[in-house]
Amino acid sequence: MKGIMFIAKGKAALIEEEKPICRDDTMLLKTIYSGLTNGTERNVLMGGNYGGSWPDRCAYQKVSEVIECGAKITRFVPGDIVFTGILTGHVEYHLAKESDLIVKLPAEFDLEAAALFGVASVSFHAILRAEVHPGDKVLIFGAGLIGQFAAQAARVKGAEVTVTDVDDERLELARKLGTDLIANFGSEEGQTFLQQKKPYSVVFECSGADVLGPIIGTDWGKGLIGFRARVVMVAGRSEVCYHSNAAQGAEVTLIHVNHFSQDDLNQVLNLAGKGQILIRPLIRDIIPVVNAISIYDTLRDNPNRLLGTVFCW
Repeated sequence: MKGIMFIAKGKAALIEEEKPICRDDTMLLKTIYSGLTNGTERNVLMGGNYGGSWPDRCAYQKVSEVIECGAKITRFVPGDIVFTGILTGHVEYHLAKESDLIVKLPAEFDLEAAALFGVASVSFHAILRAEVHPGDKVLIFGAGLIGQFAAQAARVKGAEVTVTDVDDERLELARKLGTDLIANFGSEEGQTFLQQKKPYSVVFECSGADVLGPIIGTDWGKGLIGFRARVVMVAGRSEVCYHSNAAQGAEVTLIHVNHFSQDDLNQVLNLAGKGQILIRPLIRDIIPVVNAISIYDTLRDNPNRLLGTVFCW
């Protein structure tokens, strides 16, 4: 079977590997679409804090058909179309248990959009961890996929949402998808705008950039947050540094988030089905998997060119 593997720093390859064998407690799934997990995959591809050795792979978004069911499988049958959020990488076939992150997709569902359920669920999980509610002023750093979905999920929860980034195209897309306010953090005008609109009760750091200084502040009361604000660390990194006195003065709560849960996935499916979370406008490239390596070259050299990418198997 085909699979995508990172074979050296910055180099991906389409490889042939053995097809897995179905067991009593598993299902054999054949991939129809898989979604690129931009930040995580680039981190591993380039030997960041998630990676550093090769060969390696890291992807968790696949829409597949159930091909075979083991004797202990009770909730799925061959022919079902499912989304799985398990870390198997981009592969033509994979195994899943009923206890894994898996959801059956309704008939007529947009399967290409469903290939990005993983990143949407990560964002939704972050919103729930921060306990976003009506009346919150939410600021999201980073208008990539995670930030875009976090903005939509925060709006679903009734918050006023501002998105900041250095890419005007991504900011305009966030505005079109319902974000209340946008600001280009790369400009003096954008930074002034955020200072004027502060304080924010919840800030989501989805960019991976060194922005905790502006968020928390480098002195008493100089950041963007209000008293007892929640700062949610979504983008992965090895170490962070922030001004302890400023954080102490604000009594800030620093929240770390990881992968999503089955309940998060179920809720994203429900919200996407109702049109409250929009995925299709965030898809920029739909690529046959045989051409996928060109996407990884772009992910290595020009990652901001990519947004939602779906591989067609």
